[in-house]
Amino acid sequence: MKAKLFYLLSISNLVCFSFYLFSFTSIKDSSTLNYENKILKVRGIVVVDSLGIERVIVGSHLPEPNFEKGYRLAARGKGGSVSGVMIYDHEGQERGGYVTDDGFGNAFLTLDSKTSQQMLLIAEPQGSATIRLWDRNNNRINLSVGDDAVVELTNKGKNIKLQENEKK
Repeated sequence: MKAKLFYLLSISNLVCFSFYLFSFTSIKDSSTLNYENKILKVRGIVVVDSLGIERVIVGSHLPEPNFEKGYRLAARGKGGSVSGVMIYDHEGQERGGYVTDDGFGNAFLTLDSKTSQQMLLIAEPQGSATIRLWDRNNNRINLSVGDDAVVELTNKGKNIKLQENEKK
């Protein structure tokens, strides 16, 4: 009697284990495996390096900028919050981004040094555009187009006058 009971339990155990194993290895419905046409909606994605330091943030309403070894110190200013992609260096300090702002609707591309912004490209919603480059020695280049085209150069704090060549 014990041998028959043991045999019956062994067979039922084998059948249950087979069903259990089959449930993990069976082919699922194609609609659950096909991710090509799926849309992922999130408010943000944070990419970190092997030390856990934020290196890229993609988000709607990005955090305030970092200016000192990953610490958030300052607000973004008059434009309010921004959404888009920000890049950070190995210390977690903001080094640039591609964003749109909520206040004016501008699209920005920026590149920053460790201490300040160095390059700025702005596309305004009304159609104006600006490129600004500057360094820590007070040298600047400003190119803008809108109602008028403007070229401004500054070398060590002194404006350089450009000759205007008008032909009428």
